[in-house]
Amino acid sequence: MSRQRRLDLKKSKDRKTLKNSSLFIDDPRPLLKRYMPVIGGDFVFGCFSIAVTAVLVTVTYLSTLPTVLLTQIFFFGSLGSGLIFAIAKFKVLSGHTHWIWINVGTYLACLLISLPTIVYRPSLHLYIMAVLGPLVGLLILNSNRCREMRKKMVEIRHERDERVASLKKQGKWKWW
Repeated sequence: MSRQRRLDLKKSKDRKTLKNSSLFIDDPRPLLKRYMPVIGGDFVFGCFSIAVTAVLVTVTYLSTLPTVLLTQIFFFGSLGSGLIFAIAKFKVLSGHTHWIWINVGTYLACLLISLPTIVYRPSLHLYIMAVLGPLVGLLILNSNRCREMRKKMVEIRHERDERVASLKKQGKWKWW
């Protein structure tokens, strides 16, 4: 065995692993490996749906407004709805599954806002992207892996609450 290999093994034995860390209940790597495509896909399609719907609205409904006002509406509307979507996503990942309805509502709002714009005859590609974005986002939220992830996050939250309660009972909890 080479000297470098022996040093690497010694360092790995001395290192504190994530499983033994006080920051995690379970090792997060298998969870991230399994659920990151769902988390990332939902987040990307949420941002994509909000952005494409905002572009479609500015091209159709608000096309007669001045450019300065249009830019402000586009920016602050997208920022506000994206922030609400991200907060709801974080709460779902914290184990509060009822917050998923905010994400579903965001997708449905994007879909219901973009469907009637066909009357204005927008670009066909833009219209198709504005309709398919929320539909794919809803499909991701309804997938088996996303449902499994939400159940697992609830289990982790209950486990975390039990540990905090036992630490508070022992007087070792120092957070709040």
